[in-house]
Amino acid sequence: MKVISQDELPAVATLKEMIDVLPEFVCLRYPDGTWAEANRFALNIYGIYENDYKGKSLEEMQTRLSEEAIERCNLSDKRAWESGKPIKTAEKIHMKSGRVVMLELIKQPTFTKDGKPQVLVITGRDITSHKQKEEELSVALDLLESVLKGTTDAILILNTRQEVIKVNDAFIQMFGWAEEDFDEENEEYPVITPLHLQGESKEIIDLLKKGQSVPLHETQRIHKDGTVFDVSASFSNICDMDGKIMGFVIVYRDITSQKKVERALRESEAKYRLIAEHSTDLITVIDPSGIIQYVSPSHFMVLGYKEGEIKGAILDLVHPDDMEDLSEHFMRSLVKKEPFETEFRLLHKNGDWILLETRGVPVMTKEGHVESLVTFARDVTKAKQTEELMLKSEKLSVLGELAAGVAHEIRNPLTSLKGFTKLLTDADDVIRLEYLRIMESELNRINDIVGELMLVAKPQAVSFEHTNIQELIYSVVRLLETQAIMRNIQIWVNIAPNIPLVYGVENQLKQLFINLLKNAIESMDKDGEIHIRIGTRDDAVVLELKDQGCGIPAERLKTLGEPFYTTKEKGTGLGLMVCFKIIEEHGGAIQFSSVENEGTRVEIELPTAPVSTK
Repeated sequence: MKVISQDELPAVATLKEMIDVLPEFVCLRYPDGTWAEANRFALNIYGIYENDYKGKSLEEMQTRLSEEAIERCNLSDKRAWESGKPIKTAEKIHMKSGRVVMLELIKQPTFTKDGKPQVLVITGRDITSHKQKEEELSVALDLLESVLKGTTDAILILNTRQEVIKVNDAFIQMFGWAEEDFDEENEEYPVITPLHLQGESKEIIDLLKKGQSVPLHETQRIHKDGTVFDVSASFSNICDMDGKIMGFVIVYRDITSQKKVERALRESEAKYRLIAEHSTDLITVIDPSGIIQYVSPSHFMVLGYKEGEIKGAILDLVHPDDMEDLSEHFMRSLVKKEPFETEFRLLHKNGDWILLETRGVPVMTKEGHVESLVTFARDVTKAKQTEELMLKSEKLSVLGELAAGVAHEIRNPLTSLKGFTKLLTDADDVIRLEYLRIMESELNRINDIVGELMLVAKPQAVSFEHTNIQELIYSVVRLLETQAIMRNIQIWVNIAPNIPLVYGVENQLKQLFINLLKNAIESMDKDGEIHIRIGTRDDAVVLELKDQGCGIPAERLKTLGEPFYTTKEKGTGLGLMVCFKIIEEHGGAIQFSSVENEGTRVEIELPTAPVSTK
């Protein structure tokens, strides 16, 4: 291709000067692809720094364009010449700094008067920032679309005139209205705000117009079918790049179920509070750190204090001797997340100690953590005193019944002693010594019998210690043997070897065995046998007492241990009640089995080491 001379293009030099000052891409190319002229912007973008670019094609010059880019450029040139019309194209240029520049180019072919191709005028601009914004906008729109489709919350987009622009699928499902339903020409224009809340909605829109937002607001809306439901709504603005408000976004979440639960909880709380406020039990709510959150009014009545005097200081009223045990139960319940039962004393305003029987229950969260501990306590001071009186009464009853047998047992040696005192006056020295030996033996027998009786009758402090159950059983048998002999009843004791010591209160255990053995004797009119066997099972000592008496009816076996319920003609029923109480306090077990007219079997299991009874 011949290069055009200055004479042929007299205005080229002037054109070069003009286009060099333009901040856009300008280039003139011949139909064969060689360059006629270009401005400084175009040369810099392509990375062409030599002045001999004229008459050369892109393939012949050192440029930033890749082979693929050059090929695309030539193809778009060819397309422009063939069409004879301007075409628009884009080129991506990789700069030395690593920056990528996007060019938007317009290629305009020019022709001579006779229609021959003259030059291709290429102009363009750097659209890199615009392209980036387009890409960002595209990503944002894609993200918005995915959010609108993926979220379970209903989304409503309004313009500044409060016309509906967009709703998502969740909105259609929640409200029953589709986007096209909000067309102003629609005869049945959707109403989603209840009449009494429309003023509230207007106030919120006014806040949005002022640039404020309402992040969370609980209100009500209307479904297409007229159903009113509870929603949580958040309101925010849509602004352009300059911060001008273009519209509003409202996000709705259906909280109907949550509100129902809240209302049910409030109603439930009101009911339980009513129960707690009028309960005679002492109800306390304690958080895991030990802070008292609630005490029921019954505390004031039972402890004599006024409202506000004890809520924070109730733990200060606990008896010092009970504090450690109560704290252990509290911590164990928090760690193991299990209820507990115990007894402790609280100080009454008048200075007396009130004994409380208490049950603690941990309140759990959904995550399985202990939220608080609720204790239910009952004043058992008078009940305990009554129980102690009943135990004493039963003991006196047993002593009274034992007295007859003891008196008979003592009368025999006393008769012998009286006879020997008369014989002593006429006896010689050898006979006299034999008489004195017999008299001493009888006196020792009387002393043993009285000693056993006094051991039962003597008040003793309740003290748990390891006790020899074999000696205990033999002492009880000696004490009741006279009554058995009077009825012609034989008592057989069979004790296995190496029986361990029982952990308990000796005097209480003795009373337990006296009651059971006495019941066995009294259940037999005359003649018969009572068998007592002692053995072991696991870590416990097991005692079995079996008689040949009248037996217990099956329907009465279930009521054994209830006070004033007895099979005896003159019984009170307190004896077995005491037995059950003693077994319970020792952490043991007692079982009865009986067949009428054949006999009764009692099995007792007692621990050999301390156990928790609560």
